[in-house]
This record gives sequence, structure tokens and C-alpha cells, in this order.
Amino acid sequence: EVEIISHWVDAVRERLTEQRRRSLDAPPAKHVVGLLFEWVEWCQFPVKFFVARTVPDMDDPKLQHLYPIAFFASMVWLALFAYSVVEVCEGIHRDFGISITALGFTVAAAGTSFPNVFSGMCVARRGKTSMAIANALGANVQNVFLALAIPWAVQSALYGGMAFSMVVEGLLPAVVACYVTLAPVVVVYVVCAQSMPRWSGSLFLSIYFIYLTVTLGQQASGCPMWPVSCAAPSP
Repeated sequence: EVEIISHWVDAVRERLTEQRRRSLDAPPAKHVVGLLFEWVEWCQFPVKFFVARTVPDMDDPKLQHLYPIAFFASMVWLALFAYSVVEVCEGIHRDFGISITALGFTVAAAGTSFPNVFSGMCVARRGKTSMAIANALGANVQNVFLALAIPWAVQSALYGGMAFSMVVEGLLPAVVACYVTLAPVVVVYVVCAQSMPRWSGSLFLSIYFIYLTVTLGQQASGCPMWPVSCAAPSP
């Protein structure tokens, strides 16, 4: 018994000595990426704190009966974030003179699409690819028939149901661009036996960057048909 205790004491002493030697080593140096992520986490903390306090956690079975409150609170937060993105775009336009249309195609479009991107990634990783595709298509349908319809209906009600004028420029090229960018999605889905192969993601990203380049080129040159041709101004 004394021998067992002696071996146990020796093992503990050896382990403590090894741990002390390790503690004397300098901590590993942090990389630039790790430091940047710490800044990102620090900036995200206020949002995460208030969202966690106002939106019930649907992963908790005891709180899943509060899904209507979670849905409504999520919509409120999305509305606040969307309003903030629009205000930021107006500030950039006012301070730097960048076109509102260009900001709408870049900053506003990316900022308001991130929730759809993350939700699509989450359901796709769980094997629910049909839900991910339906989420992407349903978001665009909601943007057209709900996000545009509600403000339009409110404005019409304020005018007593009468027609009102709005300044809209370059709407036809934008509509054509929407058809051109959505056509490859339908073609790939039909040709590939109603499925989305792995290479389709790279294809869609390439089409998006081409669309973004053409759109920014049109805004910078002032020519709605850029880069095809543009009528030279008359002297």
C-alpha cells in the first residue's frame, strides 16, 4: 500500500512539473486574421446581446411554443437592419457622391441578402436542399410582391387611390438584367435533371460578378447599353 501511494505521489509530482514547464513557455502569437476576428466579435457583441434578449431561442424545446414571437421579433430586427443599410447608403451618397443606383446594386443588395445566404447555408448543410432553393426563390418573390407592394399600397392610400408620379430611370435594362441572371438558374435546373450540381455555385457567382461589372460600368459611363454601344453626344 505504501508503494502504491509512493508511485501515485511520484506520478502527481511528475505531472505538476511537466505542467509548470509548459506554463513557462510564451503563449502562441496571434495571427492577423485572428486579431481581425476579435474585432469583428467585439463589434457584433451589442447586436448579439440584444437579439439574444429579445428573440426566443428556438433550439430550446421549452421555448418552441413561442415561435410566433420569435418570428415577429426577427422581422422587426431585419427591418431595423435594412433601414440602417439604407441610411448608410444615403450617407455614402451624400458624402462621397457615389450613385444611389450603384450603392443599391452593391452595398444595399449585399446587406439585405446576407440573411438569405446564411439561412440557405444552414438548411443546405442539413441536407434540405429543396428548402434552400425555395428560400432563394421565395425571397425574390417576396421582394417583388410584398416589399414593393406594401409601400406602393400605402402611398396610393395616402393619395386617396389616385395615381401619383415617380421618377424611374433605366428600369428596362434592370428588368432585362434580372431575366438574364435568372435564366441560367432555370436552365441548369432543367438540364441537370432537376438538381443543382456542385459546379453550379461557381457558375452563378461568375454570372453575378459579370452582372455587377456591367451594372457599375453602366453607372460610371452613363450609358444604359454599356459595354455594347452608346450613342455619342451631339455637339
